[in-house]
Amino acid sequence: MDEELIRVTPDKLKAKSMLKMVEITLNMIKEIDITRYSSNITKEYYEVIRELMAIILLLDGYKTYGEGAHKKLIEYIEANYKQFADYELSL
Repeated sequence: MDEELIRVTPDKLKAKSMLKMVEITLNMIKEIDITRYSSNITKEYYEVIRELMAIILLLDGYKTYGEGAHKKLIEYIEANYKQFADYELSL
C-alpha cells in the first residue's frame, strides 16, 4: 500500500497483550462519570477502536507508522474487511 504501512511478522502474543489493554481501558471507561467527563470517554473509545484496528493489522502482518497512520488503519480495514459498513468506517 503506502509508506505508512509496514510489513511485519504477525505476532499473536503482542496482539493478545494489546487486546488485554483494550479490555482494561473498557473497564476503566465504565467507572468514569459520563456526565462530567464525556469528552474523555470519547477519546478513550477512539483509542480502543484504533487499538482494535492495529491488532487486526498486526495479525495480518502489518503495522502503520508516521503521519497519517490512523487514516491508513481505516483504509486497510476498508480494503480488506468488507464486513464493516461504510457508516462504521466513517465513524
